[in-house]
Amino acid sequence: MYQLVEVATSLVWAAVVWLWVSLPAALVYLVVDLLMSIRRPHFVDVGRYTVGVCMGPRPKFLFGVAFTRYNGHARISGFEVLIWRHSLMVCALLPRDEWAAFQLSKAQRRAAMEKGEDR
Repeated sequence: MYQLVEVATSLVWAAVVWLWVSLPAALVYLVVDLLMSIRRPHFVDVGRYTVGVCMGPRPKFLFGVAFTRYNGHARISGFEVLIWRHSLMVCALLPRDEWAAFQLSKAQRRAAMEKGEDR
């Protein structure tokens, strides 16, 4: 019940912002409100990329890039936006040159599993 009231309140405030300011401002309000309600990490894999939200240790606001280490070398893996303690990021799961090899091996494993199940 509490979550339903929270969602209804957010939608009412977004409608007020839409009427008094603009539709883009209302959409930004809804995205920021949703982002601030997150309390634990949530990630979704979308092809070669992963999109997610997680909590950081210190409050801040900035735009930046996320780094990862492949074979001991730090490379840029994605884009990150930090709002207060919430981090919204989009990161590559693998470098572009390794993604094709990964997809091929995944398809071969899937074909081997299907062949083994048919017996």
